[in-house]
Amino acid sequence: MTKKEEQYEIRKWQILDIALSHFIRYGFYGTSTRKIAEEAGISSGLMFHYFPNKLALYESLVEIGCEKLTIDSGEGESPLVFFEKQIEWFLSVASKNNFASRMFVFMGLVAINASDISDRAAEMIKNHDVEAMSVPYIVRGQKLGEIRPGDPTTLSVLFYASIQGFAETLVYRDDVELPEKEWFLDILRKR
Repeated sequence: MTKKEEQYEIRKWQILDIALSHFIRYGFYGTSTRKIAEEAGISSGLMFHYFPNKLALYESLVEIGCEKLTIDSGEGESPLVFFEKQIEWFLSVASKNNFASRMFVFMGLVAINASDISDRAAEMIKNHDVEAMSVPYIVRGQKLGEIRPGDPTTLSVLFYASIQGFAETLVYRDDVELPEKEWFLDILRKR
């Protein structure tokens, strides 16, 4: 990568980082590309060199979030090991108010609002529904006696909602430590 290409990538990620905070705080319609450019220390015209419009910026962030909302097949492993890996990944990237934690918050908002903003974003979210993709693991875990009885969809939603909620807390609170992975796994574990 040339120095110019490297600088381009650094600036692009700076814009994405600022935009992520703005979309969380002000929503899609309240976010101003002028303010993002201002905070990045660039002109609006230069910002549009990186992203042609606000929708492209929003969809780029959704795409980044969806890349992380994929799960491997987990074939042959214990369903609890599958969920343990989900938690380990979250704990490895989560920290107080960092990009990953803010991305969790953003993706939660996208799941609620995408269909009102962008058909493309709504389709991306629909195709990366980890709660739905995890239901077969819960069903298999229940058959193996590893996962508690109950509606598999509800258990999946509860598991991921706890991660989502904790990520949201990390964004605005400095006094909270990362939990042990077992605390999340106990939501699913059969006793």
